[in-house]
Formats: sequence, C-alpha cells, structure tokens
Amino acid sequence: MIVDNIYNNNSKRKLILNNMRERSVLSLKASLKDYKDFPGIIAEYKKKSPSGFNNIVNNDILKYFNLIRNNIAGISILTEPQYFNGNPLDAVSVQCYNKPILIKDFISNMDMIKSSYMIGGDVYLLIADFLEYSKIRELVKYGKSLGMEALVEVHDKNRIENIYNDENVLIGYNRRNLKTLKMEDESGEIYDELRSFGSPLILESGISVDNAKTLNLKKYDGLLIGTALLSGENINKLKDD
Repeated sequence: MIVDNIYNNNSKRKLILNNMRERSVLSLKASLKDYKDFPGIIAEYKKKSPSGFNNIVNNDILKYFNLIRNNIAGISILTEPQYFNGNPLDAVSVQCYNKPILIKDFISNMDMIKSSYMIGGDVYLLIADFLEYSKIRELVKYGKSLGMEALVEVHDKNRIENIYNDENVLIGYNRRNLKTLKMEDESGEIYDELRSFGSPLILESGISVDNAKTLNLKKYDGLLIGTALLSGENINKLKDD
C-alpha cells in the first residue's frame, strides 16, 4: 500500500533542518475567519499524485499563485518526494505571498514538523487514519511549542477516535480513502461528529465546479483544493449559486 510505504520510509527521509524561514508563523485559523459568505480556499500545489493526476498546466509555482493569490485563504504544498514528486523548496518559495502555508505530507515524527517549520510552514498535516491518538497528541503539542497549527485529517469514521483536539488544531475530512485512493465520500454521515470538536472544519479532495453544489460547501470553514485549480478551473465559479 502506497501510504503505508511512505510512513515506513519516513525515517529515511532527508529533511531540511537549517532555517529557511523568512517570516513569523501565520495562523490558518485566523485567515479562514476572514471568509464569511463562502469557505476560505486553501489552494494546493502538487506535481503529481498516485491517483493519476499530473500537473501539466500550472508547473510554474510562482506564476500559478500570482494568478490566484487574492482569492485564497492559504497555500498547501505537497512535499512528499517519491510518489508526489514534492520538493520542500516549493514551500520556501511561496513565503512571499504572506499566506498561511500548509505542509501537506505524511508526517509521523517531530523532525518532520521541525523541518516543516524551517521551510516556512505554518500548518502541518496529521492523518488519523494512520496515526494513533497518542502519537497525534504528541505531535500536536510539539507543533504548538513552535507556534504552528495542525490539520488533523480523517476519512474512516472508525478513526475519529484518534483525533486529538487543541487550540492549535483544525479538523479535516478527506473525501478520498488513502488506503484505496478511491473517492468514498461519507462526509454527510460524520459531519456532525467532526463539527462537535469545535475546531474549524476543512473539506478535502475532489472538489470541483461540477460537484460544488452537491457537496454543500458553505457549511465548511475551509476547502482544500488542488487538482481542479491546477487543471485550470476558475476559482470564482466555485462560489456561484
């Protein structure tokens, strides 16, 4: 399984641990609060994914964010190198936009969080489908000591119990099952339970103009969108009634 392989090889990753940070930490929670009528959009930049996406339209990262910078609440940078062709230097380069940066990776240890901080990240991803409650709690608390926020994501409703909530936590629901890489949306079944945590709630994966209305996007605080925007969809059409 691809994601299991990634986690198993995390200890072998070469991380950037020298300080390339150019500014203080920014809060994604605070940024999302500025969006009242429609959820704040976290625009993801990735080069490819095992689900079949290849970025052939917007491969110039700065040109891409120059076009959408005024319409987004945050930036997500996929940094995993083997399966997503990610590069941590992409995160370094987008600090210039002064938007909260989510380091989108399969983080499982403190060194990976430290590296996320050093490359300019403000938020890091923890996946409850693969990490136990005690590990998530440990990593949330460590990130908090650096002033960072954690996006704690879940897909499997049976793994909600692994979510550790704190003042620096945002909750995410991933519509994609990362074990099968298939879209299996059960957001309607677990929305109330996730909302009960009281933290900002982010909807992730497979969001596009075609399905925007059926997904009832306005009930979320944020939307993490990659493929649709990178493929050239007009960000403003997501908001059309």
